[in-house]
Amino acid sequence: MRIRFIQVTIGFFCLLLVLQANICCRRSNDDANPAPEVVQTKSGIEMVVIPAGWFEMGSAKGAPEETPAHRVWVDSFLMDRYEVIQEQYTKLVGANPSSFKGPGRPVDTVTWTDAVLYCNLRSRAEGLEPCYDKKSETWQCNFKANGYRLPTEAEWEYACRAGTEREYYFGSDPRALKKHAWYDGNSSRKTHPVGQKEPNQWGLYDMYGNVAEWCNDVYSENYYKTSPPKNPRGPEEGEIKVLRGGGWQDSIGSLRSSWRAGENCSFVDACVMDSMGFRCARNAPQSILLQQDRN
Repeated sequence: MRIRFIQVTIGFFCLLLVLQANICCRRSNDDANPAPEVVQTKSGIEMVVIPAGWFEMGSAKGAPEETPAHRVWVDSFLMDRYEVIQEQYTKLVGANPSSFKGPGRPVDTVTWTDAVLYCNLRSRAEGLEPCYDKKSETWQCNFKANGYRLPTEAEWEYACRAGTEREYYFGSDPRALKKHAWYDGNSSRKTHPVGQKEPNQWGLYDMYGNVAEWCNDVYSENYYKTSPPKNPRGPEEGEIKVLRGGGWQDSIGSLRSSWRAGENCSFVDACVMDSMGFRCARNAPQSILLQQDRN
C-alpha cells in the first residue's frame, strides 16, 4: 500500500509539472506575439502598427489566380483599423458618392482613382508627403514617401491573416463568418457602420465584407508565379486594380483571406460599384521602427 501511495504521489506531481510547463509555454508564445499597437493620426484616425514578417500568401486549394501559395516577406507598416468612413471622406473630398448614406458607414461607390486622391488629400492635411503623382496618367505610387497610400495586395493579405494560415482568420468553418462580416447572408443588401463585427487577431475590423477594398497593385491572374519574395507590389502596368475582402453582396467564397479580384481603376460597372471602398496604409515611421528594434 505504501509503495502504491508513493507511485500515485509521484504521478500527481509529474502531472502538475507538465501542466505548469504548458502554461509557461503558452505565456511565452503570447509574449512573443503581443497584439500590435494602435496609434492615432493627427486627424484622429486609428491605425494599427503591423509588424514585419513572413507569411504564406495565396492558397493551394483556392482558385487558379490564388496559386501558387508562396512565402512572402512584408516590412512593418500602418493600416487603418477601420474602412474609411463617409464622414472622413466627405471632410477632405467635399462630396459623398456613397449609395448607402451614413457618416459611420464605409464610403462606397468609389473608384481606385478616387481612393488614391483621398490618400493624397489626407497626407497633405497632416503635413505628410503625398505618395501619388497626380500628373502621371497612372498615378504612380512613391513608396518612399511618408504619406498615405493604399496597401499593397501582399500587405492586405498579411494584415488580414494576422498570423493565421487557414481560409479565414477565425478558422475554417464559414458558419462563423456572420460574427465577423457583413455579406450576402446577413447584410440585408446594404453596408453597415464599421466596427460592429468582431475584429481579427490584430484588431482590424471588417477585413471581410461590408465593402471590398481597393489595393495599390495592378491585378494579374498569373502574378503569383513570378512574384518576388520580399515586399511584392504587383505588375508595373495595367488598368485593372486589385480588390480584396469581398463586400456586402458577396458570398462566403469571396470572403476568404486569399480571395482576389480585379476591376478597372477609373470605370466600374454600376451594378457592383456600391460594394467597393478602401482603407489607407502608410510606411511605419522611423520612431516606430526604432521602438520595434528595442523590443
